[in-house]
Amino acid sequence: MSKFKQKFGRGGYTSDDNASDIISELSNDETASLTSNTSKSSRLKMKMSRFGKNKKKRKGGAEPSSDGTPSVGSSKNPRDAVATNGSTAATAAATSSARPQASTAGSVSSASTRRSKHANQSEEKRLQKDAKSRFNIGLVYLKTGDYAKAQDNLEHSLYCHVQLAGHNPKMYTNQSLYQIASVREKLGDCYLGNTAIVDKCLALDHYEEAKRLLESVHPEDRPDNVKEMLERVDEKLKLPELSHTGVRKPAPSPTKKYEMMGNEKAKKTLGVGVVAAAVGGAVAGGVAAANNAVSDGAAAVTSPSSAPQKKGLKGGFEKFGQNIEKFGKEVGTGITGVTLGIKDGFGELLGLDDDDSDEDAVALRSSISQMHSGQVEALKMAISHLERDNHRTALNHLLELKDCEAMENITFRALMADYMIKVADSAMESKKIGVAVESYEESLTVLKQDKDVNDEAISKATKGCIKGHKMLANECEGLGDFRSAIEQRKRVCELLENENKIVPACHQLIAIAYNHGKREEYDKSSVILSDASRKLFKGIQSLEYMPSDRLHLLVKSYQMRAICFTKMQKWRPALDQYDELLPLVAKESGKGSEDYLTVTIRKAALLVTLKNHASASELLREYFQMADINESAGNQVIVEPEDHVLALDTSAAIDLKLGKVDNAISTFEKKLEFVENHLPHDDELKSDAMHKLGCLLAYKKKHEEALPLLQSALDKRKFLYDGRNKFLFETSWAVAATTQTLGDTDKALADYEILLGKIDIVEDSPINSVVVQNSAGKLFFEGGKIDEAVDSFTKALDGAESQNDPALKTDIMLNLANALSAKDDVDGAFDLYEELERIGKRKRGKMYFLTLYNKSLLLIKIGETEQATDILHDIIETRSSKADDTRGNVYITLGNLSVEGKKIDSGLRYYENALDMFVDEHYDLPSITQTKKFMALAYMQLKKYDMSITILEDALTELSQPGMERKLYQLMKAEIWSCMSKVYQRRGDHASAKNFAKLALQTYKSELGERHPVTLRNVSNVSVLLLEEAEELPKSEAKPIIDAAKFEMEGALGAFLSLNDSWTYRLDVASLKTNLGLVAVWQGKPKKARKLLKQIEGIEVPEDNLLAKRIATLEMLLEKLEKEKRK
Repeated sequence: MSKFKQKFGRGGYTSDDNASDIISELSNDETASLTSNTSKSSRLKMKMSRFGKNKKKRKGGAEPSSDGTPSVGSSKNPRDAVATNGSTAATAAATSSARPQASTAGSVSSASTRRSKHANQSEEKRLQKDAKSRFNIGLVYLKTGDYAKAQDNLEHSLYCHVQLAGHNPKMYTNQSLYQIASVREKLGDCYLGNTAIVDKCLALDHYEEAKRLLESVHPEDRPDNVKEMLERVDEKLKLPELSHTGVRKPAPSPTKKYEMMGNEKAKKTLGVGVVAAAVGGAVAGGVAAANNAVSDGAAAVTSPSSAPQKKGLKGGFEKFGQNIEKFGKEVGTGITGVTLGIKDGFGELLGLDDDDSDEDAVALRSSISQMHSGQVEALKMAISHLERDNHRTALNHLLELKDCEAMENITFRALMADYMIKVADSAMESKKIGVAVESYEESLTVLKQDKDVNDEAISKATKGCIKGHKMLANECEGLGDFRSAIEQRKRVCELLENENKIVPACHQLIAIAYNHGKREEYDKSSVILSDASRKLFKGIQSLEYMPSDRLHLLVKSYQMRAICFTKMQKWRPALDQYDELLPLVAKESGKGSEDYLTVTIRKAALLVTLKNHASASELLREYFQMADINESAGNQVIVEPEDHVLALDTSAAIDLKLGKVDNAISTFEKKLEFVENHLPHDDELKSDAMHKLGCLLAYKKKHEEALPLLQSALDKRKFLYDGRNKFLFETSWAVAATTQTLGDTDKALADYEILLGKIDIVEDSPINSVVVQNSAGKLFFEGGKIDEAVDSFTKALDGAESQNDPALKTDIMLNLANALSAKDDVDGAFDLYEELERIGKRKRGKMYFLTLYNKSLLLIKIGETEQATDILHDIIETRSSKADDTRGNVYITLGNLSVEGKKIDSGLRYYENALDMFVDEHYDLPSITQTKKFMALAYMQLKKYDMSITILEDALTELSQPGMERKLYQLMKAEIWSCMSKVYQRRGDHASAKNFAKLALQTYKSELGERHPVTLRNVSNVSVLLLEEAEELPKSEAKPIIDAAKFEMEGALGAFLSLNDSWTYRLDVASLKTNLGLVAVWQGKPKKARKLLKQIEGIEVPEDNLLAKRIATLEMLLEKLEKEKRK
């Protein structure tokens, strides 16, 4: 069913009801559940406290109810009240007429007089049931498209509702109002959907009447389903069929129609037409009585005040309104009519007798006489809506009377204030805090207009204001609307200060300061806290005499001020505030208390910021001593876990400032253990400890221990933060850098590519983006991605231009020059080398000698070997210690030049010098392994195979030590195995060569993957060994070996071609095609070999390369095969 039904039970009707649901509910009481919306009139008093005294009863006056309070009708049920009012009015018409007439047979007056109470209730229930069932049946017909039957049933339902609730919509209960509006909406649907009716004026009338009924209740008082109903009606009113409706025809009076139709028994029992007369027609009757010209039609209806009925809000105000209207029409007839109107209206409402000469009563009657009918109606509607819990609507009607002339009277103002307080109290009970606060404020404003104010009333209004504003502030704080919460608490503080309640007011000031802090308005927060501190010292001569409740607030104020100064980076005022705070905390809680130690820790953290490490260390030493004593006693941590973590962080920061990295590592290990034990679900603190500990271990070259911690921190931060968070970015960079150091190039490359994609969107990144670009460029360069390396170095250099860091700029320039050299951009590389040489020539630092070394490599590449050799010798011969880091590589380069020039002995001497540099200066295992590899290859050229193998085996021994399992060392071992394979191949031991080549290939596959260029090259090497092995075997035995080699080489060739970098891997492709050509020649397939040879001719191969000789051999063997085939 619809939301209307969900909200009000089964009494709501919408156009979305399913026919099957409606039919199943026909026998149920669907209106009973709507009684929750009726008023709490039984809890409201009719009279003000000042008018509550017992009055002398008038003759013919209303009798009080059994509990001594005026009742609203004869039943607590609002429907019963309406029905009883109607019957009472009828009774009054029969018994109190100025000119009694004989009752006609079957008249409503005589019928209602004879009707028993049981019969009245029975008929009312029958009408209620009939209204529901006819409505539901009408809905069924409406859904099936039988508009005539739907209209008939819906009109009958409307008739029943009108008989139950009366004809005055202003006095409807919420239940009746919503039900009648729903029936009206469905009647509009009938007229709109019925194609036989061309003029849609009736549909428009019903929709507008439904809208008027719903809009009579303020939006704040409407339930959600009623809001939806109103929106639905508004949408229907915008339909084209209704917007183009012509001139409206005069709509028939629905009241007369319903009076003339319906059940005869109900008409006789309830008195059709009398309800309307009792509510609205009494005005005309009153006027006629005043003029002594009562018509026959009015003979059955006399003044309501003359009927013997009970006092009640609704009935009283109906009579009040009627007589005020009569007063307006009888101004010209004399003061007698005025007196009669006052007596019959407000007098009965407030319990005033005709002869009441009380000063307040006289003043009130005088004020009433000045009110016009609209103001009277507003007051009536206010009371009516208050009974129905429509608090906003009731308040709005009361506010309409603020500017009326009656408000000049103190008694009437007191009456208004009293009703505003009642609205506020009722709204507060209904959790309508906003309405309650506004109503309390309005009542307070009215009460303060008088000097002789009612202390009890103003105290009640003030307390209500304070309570309401506090509740609104709490609600706003829960929603994160701290600006609104500040305004609410300011009003509470103002009211409390007016009451001279200093301590509660300071509570509110501290809460206001806290809300400013949540908005990061720390300057405003500190000002408010200073104001709170001054108020707390008001009337206190010395801190020793300050009461405990004020002392506690003063401590909180000082503590929050210190935090505000810290947030504003006003370190010295913050430290002064902590100095004032510590004695207060010691006085309140003691030096060993949790609060005192917490403040001590925070003061120590501030001292570290001010670089006063000695004082901070002393404070932390005292705290940790107490913490250790407490822990040894088996107790829990003295302070909150977060404050203990702050103490550990502060201690580690002091150690790092003093260069005690090992102590800092130990502290962070303690922090990680503490967080895992005491805050196991706080992933933020846990990831922070892991990150810091991992970075320190990496700084100490313990990368294997650092990487798992950094990776765990990264995994946790991925779930804590989004991709733009600075903490996630710094941990990602730490993982990438550590992975790069450990030699896992592929993973590091992937990590850096992610970092580069996010580098421009990270907010407040703690990592210099220039450093990230430079590191990524180095990684791209090492991985052979020269274009990406050049791009990263260029971006890094552009960023370094705006940073005052000359060392970083020169490092980036050198890296970019090397990348341009690898890209064969000789001019660009030389320009950068010469610029670097000019910059560093005066200081001749490390970067200067490194620049000369890289420049010499470029000179060797372009064939200027002699000039390069001179530069390299200059580096060796310099006495500057700044060249020591470069000398080892210089010796290796000179050794390679000597070996290429067939000066192998000279080359070996250079290698020995390089080895000494790497061992003596700083033990660089990768450089040592590289040098030994070159030495072994040199001895291989001298055919000293045993010496070569011995050197390689020595290198393998060093790489096989414990702790050498990481990727970098495994790849170095694979390189040594590959060299041993070459040595054994030159020695003629093909079996050993093949075994070592397979070991190298297996390692490359596991570490780099099967499609990595290095792995593919080793596949080619193994295939060549297989081909050489097959040459010495008979053709029948060689065939399977050659087929296997061919299969591996074709796979490697396809993998190289799929890399889409023909220039970089051109020599690898040419080598594989040469080997496949040789296989084709061996298989006797000259056409295939010729095709491969033509493809090789399109590849640029240097003449001095060994591959050129193999290509020449292939061409010679192919020509020989072709000659044999031609024969």
